[in-house]
Amino acid sequence: MQCLKSAWRVMMILPILTSSFVLADDHMLNGMNVQQPFNLQANLCKLNPGVSLDDYHAMVEDYLAWAEKNDVDPVFVRQFPLFAHQTLARPWPYDFVEFLASDYERWGKSWDLWLTSKSGMALNERWQSLAVCDVKQAHAQVLYANREALESDDDRYVTWNWCTPKVGWEQLEQKHNEYVADIKRDSAGMIGWALMFPHTGGADSPGEFAHLAIYPDIESFMKRRKMEANGGWRGLREYYQTYADCGGEQLMSEAVMLRP
Repeated sequence: MQCLKSAWRVMMILPILTSSFVLADDHMLNGMNVQQPFNLQANLCKLNPGVSLDDYHAMVEDYLAWAEKNDVDPVFVRQFPLFAHQTLARPWPYDFVEFLASDYERWGKSWDLWLTSKSGMALNERWQSLAVCDVKQAHAQVLYANREALESDDDRYVTWNWCTPKVGWEQLEQKHNEYVADIKRDSAGMIGWALMFPHTGGADSPGEFAHLAIYPDIESFMKRRKMEANGGWRGLREYYQTYADCGGEQLMSEAVMLRP
């Protein structure tokens, strides 16, 4: 994610890349229809001085109860950097990142309640007293999903790779379709693959879109690295040389906090 900068680069409206989709016939995942694009909110958070993660999490639990009561509960996950791009000269600017996934209509209702209801405004004030969070909105598109694994694994790992296209979206879609076909034959440890396109608040993103690959454990992550080392690098080189400029993968640990 190349340090998940405090704001993401503003983007023009982009066509979402639809692709060969691997899931059950009903296309439902964690209560959402992910056959179509959905909204993904990112909270890039740094705790205020004297606030512990336990203090913050107590507020999150109250938020999740509020969201369920108002029928606007999202898929809610929290990520921490594990193998990141940061150095002493360019430190990681946040304590953690949260992602909230929902369909667009449900998320619009959620924000209206958050900003106008007494209970929502009280939670918002409490949230801001505990942490400074840069909030971004993005389109997300699932390209591959092992439903059973994704719906049962609450502690997993996610790689991020920010990219900017070199070719038209139709060519990029075709190449992604080829990758999905390869994953269907051999996932090499991966249980999910998605694309993310920032749509609001993205003034300083590291690229125009991001690849997200999900793994159940580090062993699975290393299984894919082994595949790349034993010839898979040729496909990566072709993608980087021909299809997109990418910053390279970094790995985040992820905890699932809520599924609707």
